Amino acid sequence: MKTTGILYIFLFLIFISCSNQEPSLHIEVVKHEHLANLPSASGVEYWDSTIYLIGDDMRWLVSLNDEWNVSEKYALSAIDTLVNNRTPWNVKADFESIAKFRYKEKDYMMVLSSGSMPITRDTAYLIQFNDTPISHKKNIRELYDKVKEQAGIPDANEINIEGLAVSEKTAYLFHRGNVNENFIVVIQLESLINYLMSVDSPLPELTVHEFELPKYKEVPSGFSGACIMPDQSGLLFTASLEDTESELYDGAILGSFIGYIPFDGLKKGVSYSTLLTDNNKNPISKKLESIVIKSKTDNKLSVLSVSDNDDGSSDIFEMNVYLDKLD
Repeated sequence: MKTTGILYIFLFLIFISCSNQEPSLHIEVVKHEHLANLPSASGVEYWDSTIYLIGDDMRWLVSLNDEWNVSEKYALSAIDTLVNNRTPWNVKADFESIAKFRYKEKDYMMVLSSGSMPITRDTAYLIQFNDTPISHKKNIRELYDKVKEQAGIPDANEINIEGLAVSEKTAYLFHRGNVNENFIVVIQLESLINYLMSVDSPLPELTVHEFELPKYKEVPSGFSGACIMPDQSGLLFTASLEDTESELYDGAILGSFIGYIPFDGLKKGVSYSTLLTDNNKNPISKKLESIVIKSKTDNKLSVLSVSDNDDGSSDIFEMNVYLDKLD
C-alpha cells in the first residue's frame, strides 16, 4: 500500500512536470536562395500559392512564383530614384511590415512604413485584391505619435515598427528595440480599418505590451517580423541581432531568433525562441526581417522568411519550425 502510494505520487509529479513544460522550438532549413536583384527584403506574405515581398528601400510589392522568380511588381511608393538598385535612405518609404487578412468577406494586404522618420516613413497601404488590385494610402504619423506617447518613447527618438500580424479581430504591430524597448502594439482591427479608410475617423485605441528578448554575445535582439498562428493561438516572430543603437543606421549582423508568443502570455511579455543555426550549430549571420506560415502539420510549421543584407540584395529561406505543445 505504501509502495503504491509512493508510485502514485511519483507519477503525479511527472505529470505536473510535463504539463508545465515550456514550449521549445527546433528549426530546420529546407531551402535557401540569394536574391541578388531584390534589395532589402523586409516583409514576406504567402497567399493563394504566391509569395509577396516588400523591401525597406524598394518601392514595389513584388510577387514570386514557386521557383522564387519575380512574376509581378505592384508600385507602392512614387519615389523611383535609385542608387545601386536601392531607394536612397533619406527618401525611402521604409516598408518594413506586411500582413494578409480577411475582413468582412474581403481579402486585404496591409503594408506599413516603419515610422522611423517623419514624412517619408509614415505611410500605410491597404490593398484589396480583385481582378486589379485596389490600394488605399494614408499618412499615419498621428497614429505613430500616439504609439510613441503611450509607449513612453522620448520626443527625440522615433519608433521603429518592423512587424505586423493580423488575426480575425486584432492587429499587432511589433516595435524593434534598438534604442527603446521591444514592444507589441495591440489595436482592434475594425477601429484600425475605419481609421485607415476614412479621413475623419478617430485614432484607434491601443495597448502596449513590453517584451524582454534574448541576447547573443551581449547584443540584444529586436523584433523584426511576425505572423499569426494558423489556429489563432499566438504569434510566430523573428528577432534579429544587429549591433546598432540607432533607429536609422544599420550595424553588424550577428544572426536571428525565431520565436513564439502564446496569446495567453501576451500581457506578461512571455515568449519562447531559438537562434537560427546551421548544421554545425553555428549562428547563421542573416538578419531575418519577416516570417509567414505556409502550412501546419501536427507540430511542424512550414514557413518562409526573408533577410535584408544591407547591400542591395536579399535572401529567402524555407524552413520547418517544430514547436511542441501545439494542439
